[in-house]
Amino acid sequence: MEKRRYLCLMDIPIFSGMDKITFSAICRNTKKQQVKKGEFLFRQGDPENVIYYIKMGSFKLVRITEDGEEVIIQIVGAGETIGETALFREDTFSPISAIAIEDAIVCSITRKSIEKLIMEKHEIALQIIRNLSNCLYDTWERITVMNTQTIQEKVTGLFIELAQEYGEPCPDGTIIKLHLTQQEIASIVGASRVMVSHALQKLIKNDTIYRKQKYYVLRSKCIY
Repeated sequence: MEKRRYLCLMDIPIFSGMDKITFSAICRNTKKQQVKKGEFLFRQGDPENVIYYIKMGSFKLVRITEDGEEVIIQIVGAGETIGETALFREDTFSPISAIAIEDAIVCSITRKSIEKLIMEKHEIALQIIRNLSNCLYDTWERITVMNTQTIQEKVTGLFIELAQEYGEPCPDGTIIKLHLTQQEIASIVGASRVMVSHALQKLIKNDTIYRKQKYYVLRSKCIY
């Protein structure tokens, strides 16, 4: 069991370079769980006191507005973490929900365990800050790009990003192994479903993407 936990956490950036004794102590406080497609890892309003590491699969991070509209904040997949901000806030509740897009495996560790680690190994605090800074930079960069692009450019950019993050090579391009509906794409880029539908039709007509069963394939010429 401990070996499986070790393998689950060893790739998390904030734990890189840690000595084996300290790392083994952390692993003993770690939980591993499976999340089926469509299930919640956690819900908006739940206490925010756990950090999750995605070992396999992917999640959409969503926020429900006062009008009941689901807004997708981000798509996260294997190798990424969720909930780091809980480390620096007391008695907070999650502003978002995490829903599995596909079957997933995650490892989790509580804020208290991380706080204990920081007290013993101060250099870990710096690694955590660096990791959070990178996340913040990526968020601001995404916001800046989204505010200066047309809907067509946003949708195209989203497919390129998803292909780079979650794509698998195929004979004529990269197949994006995420099943996203037009409404979900619209939520991500901040547009109506009708506008996204028109953008997708144009991309298909221009031979930029095409459908292969339930997935989209991005042509090789568009990836770089």
